[in-house]
Amino acid sequence: MEVFVEFDDSPWRQRSWVQVYGDEVRAVLMESAIVWASCSDPSLSAAQWPALMFKALVDRVGLGSLVPVEFFGARTLAFLPNGSSLLTFEVGNCPKICIVILLHVLTQNFCTVKAGQSVLKDQNKVRRLKQSGESFLQDGSCINVAPHLHKCRECRLERYRKSREDEDDDDPNVACRFFHFRRLAFTKKGVLRVEGFLSPQQSDSMAMGLWLPSLTVQEGLDLDTSKYILANVGDQFCQLVMSEKEAMMMVEPHQKVAWKRAVRGVREMCDVCETTLFNIHWVCRKCGFGVCLDCYRLRKNRPPEEEEVFSWLKCAKGQPHEPQNLMPTQIIPGTALYSIGDMVHAARGKWGIKANCPCTSRHNKPLVRPSAPNGLSQSLRSMMGRDSRAPFGLDSFSTLSKPSGSSPKLFNSLLLGAGPSQPKAEGTSLRDLLNSGPGKLPQGLPNFLDHIIASVVETKMAEGRRTSGSAEGGESGTAPRREGLMGLSVLDPHTSHSWLCDGRLLCLQDPSNSNNWKIVRECWKQGQESCEDQEDPVLVSGIHKNLKEHLWKPESFSGEFGDQDVDLVNCRNCAIISDVKVRDFWDGFQVISKRLQGGDGQPMVLKLKDWPPGEDFRDMMPTRFDDLMENLPLPEYTKRNGRLNLASRLPNFFVRPDLGPKMYNAYGLISTEDRRVGTTNLHLDVSDAVNVMVYVGIPEGDSDQEKKVMQTIEEGDVDDVTKRRVYEAKEKPGALWHIYAAKDAEKIRELLRKVGEEQGQENPPDHDPIHDQSWYLDQTLRRRLYEEYGVQGWSIVQFLGDAVFIPAGAPHQVHNLYSCIKVAEDFVSPEHVKHCFRLTQEFRHLSTTHTNHEDKLQVKNIIYHAVKDAVGTLQAHEPKLGRS
Repeated sequence: MEVFVEFDDSPWRQRSWVQVYGDEVRAVLMESAIVWASCSDPSLSAAQWPALMFKALVDRVGLGSLVPVEFFGARTLAFLPNGSSLLTFEVGNCPKICIVILLHVLTQNFCTVKAGQSVLKDQNKVRRLKQSGESFLQDGSCINVAPHLHKCRECRLERYRKSREDEDDDDPNVACRFFHFRRLAFTKKGVLRVEGFLSPQQSDSMAMGLWLPSLTVQEGLDLDTSKYILANVGDQFCQLVMSEKEAMMMVEPHQKVAWKRAVRGVREMCDVCETTLFNIHWVCRKCGFGVCLDCYRLRKNRPPEEEEVFSWLKCAKGQPHEPQNLMPTQIIPGTALYSIGDMVHAARGKWGIKANCPCTSRHNKPLVRPSAPNGLSQSLRSMMGRDSRAPFGLDSFSTLSKPSGSSPKLFNSLLLGAGPSQPKAEGTSLRDLLNSGPGKLPQGLPNFLDHIIASVVETKMAEGRRTSGSAEGGESGTAPRREGLMGLSVLDPHTSHSWLCDGRLLCLQDPSNSNNWKIVRECWKQGQESCEDQEDPVLVSGIHKNLKEHLWKPESFSGEFGDQDVDLVNCRNCAIISDVKVRDFWDGFQVISKRLQGGDGQPMVLKLKDWPPGEDFRDMMPTRFDDLMENLPLPEYTKRNGRLNLASRLPNFFVRPDLGPKMYNAYGLISTEDRRVGTTNLHLDVSDAVNVMVYVGIPEGDSDQEKKVMQTIEEGDVDDVTKRRVYEAKEKPGALWHIYAAKDAEKIRELLRKVGEEQGQENPPDHDPIHDQSWYLDQTLRRRLYEEYGVQGWSIVQFLGDAVFIPAGAPHQVHNLYSCIKVAEDFVSPEHVKHCFRLTQEFRHLSTTHTNHEDKLQVKNIIYHAVKDAVGTLQAHEPKLGRS
């Protein structure tokens, strides 16, 4: 489709025929109406001015909810964040004015321009640029645009890569680190030179639109969810802002801050620790080498005699990168970050959302927002000393039906803090939710029951402490039993559920119950509010009843994918068996005699390594993907677009984190010696996860297998309710899990380091006993962990159809009892995002051999955009606030 268009980015109003859907076209805007729009242009005489409103026919730049308009008279194209404020332009009693349809095509200035479209390819423009000496953005790779100037790291490497002429989808401009970042100009002699780099003041409305909220309700967010997100994530966001402010304090007064526009589909990463670059970082002007705030601070403050933790890459000609020679650079344009910070405090004040952010712990020290990133004042520098950092935490959400009328507390004011806290609304306890039937929740019920239960709990715990010689407390390494404390005796059976692990693990038995997410949210919320600040795992059973059974059978996988080459892992010794047909694994899944044999001639206990590989599950198994996604429990948390899955708030502009699904396929560990071995060793994950048991295979060829499995369960510190699922309900047990609270991770590390030293092992500084995934806590180690450190975990048997919810940061291990097919999906919950944030910092210090070393979650970007969208939704609901 070719149309005659006018280019908005051309100062000469260039017009030509253009292929609308061609690769070089980034956006096509079609005039749709004449409207009255708010105008700040001083050349126009009124605040409301007639304008042409456009709608996007092609949008590859991420316009989203921004509304493009062009004001009459001024002939300037603006992007308004609030389309609802536009009024249809009418004259007298005449109908809406008809207009001639024009098309505006945006090409340059929007992230990606295909090779060959550079301004330097247009001789007329080159002639004008040479005459004027005007600077312009580098709009192509260093190799194509400026081959004799300093090349960035990516373009230097490009010369050593194979030719990509046949790969039409590959765009070297995106990889170039100076693309749409470095400014060039011609000298008087017509020689191209580097003029500098973009500055934060040179951002445009299109770039700002990615980082500022739309003043309309965000898709997938309602008022209550937005308040809940802000209550749980707002403190963490404030910590981000404070960290960025302190980063600005490291910028010398003579230095200018550059602005690197975010590029669609490119994840900016630190060249040293591979953490995702959120905003402030430091860049080499010659090669584009970039380091994050933490690596920059570490190198700058490192004593000369101290050995460096991370090695820095060399610049051109082998020259070292010195911190003082790097250029401070920000990614978020202008002062958008601080504007969102102001909005967070204002929203908390208006809606009465409780806050415990770091801003309120500064004893009301004035923290002035920089008016501009360049030229920071000495007064701001003196008010933010290095030692003024305060600890931070996340306050749990308190449901508030009446918003507070207190004044907003802004980042750039002297009133840093939230409004007064409000009392907890009645009728929101976990028991209220469990007692309510499907589709109804109690309103205004008193919370006396909670106090009664708390008293009973304390009494029973005291009795347990007075009881000595208990087999449960002394022999098995678990805490004294609390049988019936939170059991069915105090809960109405409208919500089908049970309590496992002696009343510490909630098991929801109806995966289709629409109230499940509210119950789990309350469970996690109460864990945050407790003095232990502990988020419990959750179990949801019965998922398999809704799955298409034939899709998840081993013979189905063998028949469809049997000829694929895969790697297998021997669970007994972690040895890798390479280049095996996947059929060989599936054929032995339920027939021991068909299993591959080891050097001793015995059948091996195998698991599939990374199959399907990487992010291929959806493409390779679309039918199974749909079946799983349709039946995941708690879809509000677990689905990719779930409103309580913060990862869903990351715009498509960014590289989406790989959250699964991921399959875990392995045989069962059968022998007595196998009880000291894990199918998956102790580890923890940076995000929350739900793991669904979709198939349990009981192999043929071992008549004593059931007896051995029962013995493993007995020795696994499992509670009596779980055992009854085996003996009485005759359910199929698949795997034995041990999960520990995130807060206990350091105590577990201490034990494993101690045991390692006892065994003569080394503990290198860039390794971690949990992240290394080299330990399985058998019964002996679990007992030591309880007796020496007081750490008690959850011992869970995952049956067919069970979904185990593992909170972010919770150490866990798995021991397959029978052959199992499990599928896991990751998500980011508001309740546990603080652990994601902390773990990202932990993973920086791991060696590059660790799979978790690289920050693939982009937790800072997720926090930013979740808060941004929540604030935008609250602003859109402010008219209701005035009427209430």
